[in-house]
Amino acid sequence: MTITAPSATMPLAHVLKLIASRAGDLPPMPALAVQALHLTKDAKASARDLQRVIERDQALAARILRIVNSPMFALKAKVSTVSHAVAVLGMDAVRSIIMSASVQQILQTGVVKGHDLGTKLLFEHSWGAGVAARILAERTGYSGREEAFLCGLMHDIGKPILMKNFPERYAGIMAEVYGRGTAFHTLEMQMFGFSHAHVGALVAEKWNFPKQLIDAIGAHHDPLAAEEYTHLTCLASLANAMMVKMEIGFEKNRDLELQAHPAAGFLNLGPTVLDEISGAVGLAVAAHAEA
Repeated sequence: MTITAPSATMPLAHVLKLIASRAGDLPPMPALAVQALHLTKDAKASARDLQRVIERDQALAARILRIVNSPMFALKAKVSTVSHAVAVLGMDAVRSIIMSASVQQILQTGVVKGHDLGTKLLFEHSWGAGVAARILAERTGYSGREEAFLCGLMHDIGKPILMKNFPERYAGIMAEVYGRGTAFHTLEMQMFGFSHAHVGALVAEKWNFPKQLIDAIGAHHDPLAAEEYTHLTCLASLANAMMVKMEIGFEKNRDLELQAHPAAGFLNLGPTVLDEISGAVGLAVAAHAEA
């Protein structure tokens, strides 16, 4: 049964409260990630303190080191410890890497039997969007590169939550997206009355993200509606569109015209620059996949 959608004029805070009662269980941030993130914000904390916390979870530590050593950071020497990663990259970059590992953990622990391929495609799309948003931030003069990466990475976190809480109905949505190319958010609005973007904003709020990230994640399918944080929202929205054009994830459309995207217009990116950026993003994503 389709649920009536929230009013388009309803304030975001009210929309999120309404959706929270419908969306099912929202995952907490992994406990060790919470501790690690607190340390990255503590001026008195050392790299060794951070390493001691992260190494309590060997799987988390392994994911972090794999990301640090990926082509995304193009380090000259292999990094073998978390403390070394902090020394080389700084706390802001390590914070983004911890979040990336946490998102991957949420995807893996939330997977429904038979949806392993879906989980893989969702993470590849989310990771690629994070990389694209980071590169777009650099090219458009947005100072918060790691913030843009997190926004791109987290923009679809609502999808695995809907997959876990509504497995049969969401399996039907994934099949239609994959087979017919229909957009996720269109089908989600028809079936639930809200989309993965709304659920993602709820998760970001639960994880105590700053308001600009909550709003950008929630509005990434309507970026010009984010009046207060339009630049960041446009970065996430255009990064998502790049993944669709590159056919990374479920939604695939090689014919998608990025220059016609509202976010491209807001960011003042023409066809030539978009082609250059897309090329850089494609190389970065491909290199990570091969690492």
